[in-house]
Amino acid sequence: MTPRISSALAHSSDPDLRGLCFVVAYDGTDFCGSQLQPEQRTVQGELERAFARMADHPARARLSGRTDAGVHALGQVVAFDTTRAIPPLGFMRGINTLLPDDLRIMRSASCPAGYHPRHESMGKTYRYVVQTGEQKNPLMRHRAFQLGRDVALDLGRMREAASMLVGTHDFRAFRASDDQRENTMRTIYTMTIEEAHAGDPTLVAIEVRGTAFMKNMVRILAGTLLDVGRGRMPLARIPTLLGSEARRDQAGLTAPAQGLTLVRVELGRKTPSPFPDLAPPG
Repeated sequence: MTPRISSALAHSSDPDLRGLCFVVAYDGTDFCGSQLQPEQRTVQGELERAFARMADHPARARLSGRTDAGVHALGQVVAFDTTRAIPPLGFMRGINTLLPDDLRIMRSASCPAGYHPRHESMGKTYRYVVQTGEQKNPLMRHRAFQLGRDVALDLGRMREAASMLVGTHDFRAFRASDDQRENTMRTIYTMTIEEAHAGDPTLVAIEVRGTAFMKNMVRILAGTLLDVGRGRMPLARIPTLLGSEARRDQAGLTAPAQGLTLVRVELGRKTPSPFPDLAPPG
């Protein structure tokens, strides 16, 4: 069949065009990130291939944001436009039969044609998981930063450091060195440290909720807290990392990608969220 539309070119005034919004989960281990890249396996590429087969026309996937190679997701949000009159649940079920085992659509809803989750995002929650203890758990090697033996974390110091990072600050010291964006002001709403995550006494979870994050920002935040928890960085340094004079080399390590998961995206900046429970709190 000759493709009828490409979402990059279609106009929302087309009476046959409608939007579909999906909450997507994936194991990022074997993906070269979420965003489309030539000759690379990406989340966007797999979704677009499956959608084109299901819809009988090509369409560009619009993601709520990027995740790096190795980073996982439970709550990535993706939107497509289509001319097919198939209900959202039918699209989800059909596309899932065409996707690889490490990628699935978890929820589906209708949205306006042209809806872009990135432009509607009002907040994101990420979780970074660390494994402590004598032995590394082989089942967690793609899910956590395994610190190895004889590493003890002072969770009290980590929580104190996290409390200093909450608020609206210039986080330029917490972005990748090749991230050259001019606006480095960000707001972190909450940052919590959970011991015995998921009932496992060896797991520690760092959960961060904020407006938006720069490249590697959550991984650098996690690495900095871990440096504090291991005694490699004094608490007194944390306030000096917030401001226009702070530098990347003053903050902590960039924690490995496999410990990071995008948990939730809050929607509703201009258009009501297709998923009411993903609207911002309050």
